[in-house]
Amino acid sequence: MKKILFAALSLMVGMHCGIAQTNDFRNFRWGSTMEKVRAEEKAPFFSKLNNYELEYDDKLVGSNFKVLYIFNENKKLISGIYIFSRIYSNPELYYQDYSIFFKLLTQKYGIAAKEKETWNTTDPLFDKTNKKQAIADKNLNLYAVWNTERTTIKITLISIGNDIPSMQIHYTSKSLDELQDPNELKETLNKL
Repeated sequence: MKKILFAALSLMVGMHCGIAQTNDFRNFRWGSTMEKVRAEEKAPFFSKLNNYELEYDDKLVGSNFKVLYIFNENKKLISGIYIFSRIYSNPELYYQDYSIFFKLLTQKYGIAAKEKETWNTTDPLFDKTNKKQAIADKNLNLYAVWNTERTTIKITLISIGNDIPSMQIHYTSKSLDELQDPNELKETLNKL
């Protein structure tokens, strides 16, 4: 009976630990090594941009995205970005995509901690009720932020200059503790 109780308790503890080990960005936790990401990422590899960034191609909700993994100087994962790469002939459709991903992020992370609209016009007569047209005319930038225990998630839809609107979803580590090299921390403690 003790063996059965011990086995059941071990299984419950193991399940709890498995639940606690949720991923921070895609299938990885902050602090994952560049080598681990290269070995385990399933999306098609695109390029290594420099010593601190890996880029992949993937699809979300049928839309093409660049997936950017950003590492610190110790080659530990600190941030991830989805960069929307679809180009529309009708710029109003960017607002539609933003709305879809905003809803999906809200479904996963709850109500946004912050939402903001930035208008690029000072004309007091400008119609601010038609956000789709404002995006098309490059008069409106949008962003929203969610927070989890370990991560800040931010979605942006911006227009800069003559460029087409750009939508990105950023995931950033809140803590640098697990990202530090333990030997460097030990050496620093000795110096303090």
